[in-house]
Amino acid sequence: MTSHEVLESVAKSMVTAGLYKDEEAAIRALALEQIEKKVAAYQEQIQTFEQKYHHGLDEHSRLLEGKASMEEEEEWMEWKGAAVMLEAWQKALQEVLGGALSAGH
Repeated sequence: MTSHEVLESVAKSMVTAGLYKDEEAAIRALALEQIEKKVAAYQEQIQTFEQKYHHGLDEHSRLLEGKASMEEEEEWMEWKGAAVMLEAWQKALQEVLGGALSAGH
């Protein structure tokens, strides 16, 4: 069974159970839920760093430039990675929401 077939099967089950009006609505809802969880997780990770250092990533980058220890560099990479992933998931969220609006849902 392909991933597309699995997704279709899950969506059909959700429609049959009366949870959604059609397969597209079910798949879109599943996607939105997953994306929103990712956005929240990366926002939380970034907020933890901001609370720890009392400034944002740009300021942190400036302060560490040319003098970061290996541990500081690893933490900076984790913070930067979270920021990049947050941006990517937020873009995905906008695309899914934009698709929902243009489809008239």
